[in-house]
Amino acid sequence: MDYTKDMEFLHELSSKAGDELSRRFGTNVNIRHKQDNSLVTDADIASEKIIIDAITQAYPNDLILSEEAGLSSTSRTPGQHIWVIDPLDGTTNFANSYPFFCVSIARARFEENGHLVAQSGVVHDPVRKKTYVAQRGHGAWVNRHRIHVTKDRPMRDAFLATGFAYHSGDNLKRGIEFFHAVAETCQSIRRDGAAALDLALVAEGVYDGYWESGLGPWDLAAGNLLVTEAGGTIQNFVSVSTQYNIEDGNIVCGTPTVVSFISSLLKIRGSSL
Repeated sequence: MDYTKDMEFLHELSSKAGDELSRRFGTNVNIRHKQDNSLVTDADIASEKIIIDAITQAYPNDLILSEEAGLSSTSRTPGQHIWVIDPLDGTTNFANSYPFFCVSIARARFEENGHLVAQSGVVHDPVRKKTYVAQRGHGAWVNRHRIHVTKDRPMRDAFLATGFAYHSGDNLKRGIEFFHAVAETCQSIRRDGAAALDLALVAEGVYDGYWESGLGPWDLAAGNLLVTEAGGTIQNFVSVSTQYNIEDGNIVCGTPTVVSFISSLLKIRGSSL
């Protein structure tokens, strides 16, 4: 199947933004702390400018929601398209020269209920030169090769990923206790610090599953579509709807066995991770 117009646009644009990140990686970047204690660098801003300039020119009627620049409009007209952007997911990794970071861009649409639903998305890994692209109904791809989640297997064999975002105090304690509960049942867990790239690796069949809370829609918009189009199971921590909501800030995804186990554990231990 050939790439659609949106997929081609996303592939090319994310690669350009990724080239800018690669050029700055390992240099003395200017680092600032945001109110939530997360970091922002001049690389985030440079990548964001490349992305927003291109979108504004190619899709002038679409809205934009970007982690650094914010929201271009609070309008939620059903059918309206909005771009959800993380110009550098894994900023802390990047700032410390740890080579696990990515560019995440999705084109979403407002549904009748006001929710954002990604229609196309890309996660670009500049370090490994891998570009993960998906469009609803067209599957998930990496470097133009179709990808699928891994085959379902018992929890004892599962290779998982998670994250603790910028939790502290009791929230961090609960997150670590939950991590411990899952770790006792599976093969191994990784915590690499870039949610969008973790989701791409679930879609590629590297990880059996992934869970995390405290995320922004820019962390989840492209990655959740990749997992869905790769055949994965996906839901919010407290699932009261069959439709996944990226604005709830949490995710459980992967194979049916992983999602079922983690969801059951969340119900037992509470969902406020």
